[in-house]
Amino acid sequence: MKPEFEEKTYESYFNTELSSKSSFYYPIGQVQEGFLGFDSAANSRNWRLWRRIGFPFWFFPHFIGVNLREIADEMEFILREEIKHVPRMRVNILFQYKRPEFIKSKKGKEWSNWNQEYFRYDIYQEQQDLLMSIYYKFQDEVLLIYAAPSMYRMEELVNAFQRGRVIELSNFRKADELNNHNRNTFIESGTHSIACSNPQKIENFDLINLIESYQSNINYDDNREFIIRMRKRIEQIMKEHKKYSDLFQKLNEPFEKIQKNSLFYSFVVMSNFRLLTGIQWMIKI
Repeated sequence: MKPEFEEKTYESYFNTELSSKSSFYYPIGQVQEGFLGFDSAANSRNWRLWRRIGFPFWFFPHFIGVNLREIADEMEFILREEIKHVPRMRVNILFQYKRPEFIKSKKGKEWSNWNQEYFRYDIYQEQQDLLMSIYYKFQDEVLLIYAAPSMYRMEELVNAFQRGRVIELSNFRKADELNNHNRNTFIESGTHSIACSNPQKIENFDLINLIESYQSNINYDDNREFIIRMRKRIEQIMKEHKKYSDLFQKLNEPFEKIQKNSLFYSFVVMSNFRLLTGIQWMIKI
């Protein structure tokens, strides 16, 4: 049985609740969605910038546009100022959200592992290969997490969000735990998973405790360096990936002229990374 809600709905509720339970910096936000055709990276309060860009439209009924380099210079300045006031960034976290099926029939291939109704989502090989490339490249610098709700009714999800229980009612797996498997199954949150096709029991973990206790051994001078370092390594991984390499390059090509605006360019590249892969980037502070 397919869930009644979209993956984006779960993702939105999950992110909102997560931000209330721990301290995060969301470098790719939804506030300026549509800005230059991608999710903007800054929740800027600089009204002059938005007037120059032409939003809201009635400010400038004859608005004809702003040169990309001019926008990039402005955004570079704004972003530098904003991250100065963000606490020291500690760990990069990448979430791959999943919308599982709810299996109610004994005909389900994994029924014998549970002997009751269960949830199941597929692990796509190309997606998993990318996550494992990131895992091997970064090692302890990045947490890679699959997140899936143990709910399938819209009413359940909304009620969970209103009660602050979306995370509690979700199943989490580290990406490396699911390597060499094509599906993950579970019956409810807070319990173990069984990854298939060769069934393997994987014990549950507390997401918030994991995030709070996770430590990276990488030293860096400031938040700006932290962000640029992440972008450069993701860029390299994507360029080497058989499926994503050409598409990623095409998405970034229009912005190559602003590479000197290294912070803003980093957000653009990471936004394209999310657009192409669906992987949400967050930073623990």
